[in-house]
Amino acid sequence: VCREASRACRAFMGTIVAPDATTRTEGDLLLVSISLPSLRKAGELDLQLAPDRLELTAPGYHLVQPLAQRVRDSEATAKFDKKKRVLTVTLPIVSLDDSNAEGEAEAAAAAAAEVEAAEAAKAASDAHLLRAEKEEEAAEAAVRAAGERLPGARKA
Repeated sequence: VCREASRACRAFMGTIVAPDATTRTEGDLLLVSISLPSLRKAGELDLQLAPDRLELTAPGYHLVQPLAQRVRDSEATAKFDKKKRVLTVTLPIVSLDDSNAEGEAEAAAAAAAEVEAAEAAKAASDAHLLRAEKEEEAAEAAVRAAGERLPGARKA
């Protein structure tokens, strides 16, 4: 019989709980330790990472953990300690240089898109002007031809 209100007991009884999680910084790394006392093996959990959050789902557990610093989620590692039943996720912190590089890359992509749009607009405008010139020439030719057919019209 499970009489205490411990997380492990609630997880055992089928209740989904948010596990205890602690976050600390070591140099340029953010370490998130998540206590999962009823988890038997790492294969039972699903870990989703984003630059600003961590989400864990496992039997009896669900955690959405906002991260205090932006991280390079694609370079993260995770290790489950079976004895302690603790998952430790190591996430490289996005440095100011990385942030600047990302911002510069986004700005360069936006500038390139603006140049491409301007070039496309110019090409469309040029094509429109060329069509207008041809239509004007055709109209002038039609007027000349009509004038030549009129009785008493002078030839220029």
